[in-house]
Amino acid sequence: MRRRVAVTIAVFAGITLVASGCTTTPGSVGPSASARPATQILTDAIAKTKGQSFTYTLSYGNQVTADGAQDVAAGNGSRNVTFSDPASGLMLKANLVLVSGALYAKVDLGAAAALVPGLAGAGNKFLTLDPKKVNQSSLTAGLLPTADTVTPDTYLGGVVTAESVSATQIKGTTDLSKSAPKMIPAASIAKLDAKSKVVPFTATLDDQGRITKVMLSLPKIEALPAADLTVSYAAYGSKVQITAPAPADTVAAPDLVYSFLP
Repeated sequence: MRRRVAVTIAVFAGITLVASGCTTTPGSVGPSASARPATQILTDAIAKTKGQSFTYTLSYGNQVTADGAQDVAAGNGSRNVTFSDPASGLMLKANLVLVSGALYAKVDLGAAAALVPGLAGAGNKFLTLDPKKVNQSSLTAGLLPTADTVTPDTYLGGVVTAESVSATQIKGTTDLSKSAPKMIPAASIAKLDAKSKVVPFTATLDDQGRITKVMLSLPKIEALPAADLTVSYAAYGSKVQITAPAPADTVAAPDLVYSFLP
C-alpha cells in the first residue's frame, strides 16, 4: 500500500512539473519566455558593430580574395584585393587606399598592363584614381575600400528568416534584392528569379555579441559562378591608422586604365 501511494505521488509530481515547464534534471535549463528571437539577436549584433573600426578578410569562391581595414568614423579604408576571371583570363591585383575621399591604387593587371599606355611606367607607385570615373554599377565599385562594401549590415540587411543554432551562431536566409554584396552589380541581381534572390546565410558572434563572420551561399549570377562569400571581422574598436601615400609615391592614372577595371 505504501509503495502504491509513493508511486501515485511521484506520477502526480511528474505531471505537475511537466505542466509548469520545469524539470528535475540537475543543471538543465527549461525554456524561457524571455528568450530573444534570433532576428533580434542579429539586429543587436549588427548594431554593436556600427561606427567601430575593424580589420577583415574576404573571399568569394575562387574569384575574389581580399583583406583590409576600415576607419569607419573617418570614412577611410585600405584593401588588398585579387580578382580573377577564368572566362577572359584577366587577373587583377590591387592595393587600394581611400583617404578623405581620395583614391589611390597599386594595380597589377598582369599581361594586360602592357596594353595600357603609361601604366607600365608607374612601377611601384600608387595611381591616383578618380572615384567618379569608376563605373558605379561595376564589380570594381564594389571592391573599393568604402565601409558600405564590407560592414555586416551590407550582407544582412534583408534577413527573411533566422534561427539560433548556438549561443554564437545564427543561420537563416536573406533577400539579395534588399541587401547584397556591393561587388555584385544590382542589375545582375535584378535578373535573378525571386527564389534565387533568397539565399542561406550563417552569422557567427563573439562573446560580446558582435558579428565576427558572415557567410552567404550565393547562386550563379551571370558570369559569376555559384559560390560562398565569406567575410571575417576582427579588432573591433581598435585604432586604425590609414594614411595617403606620399606625393612622391603617386602618379596620375591614365584614362585608359578605367576601361580595364571590371
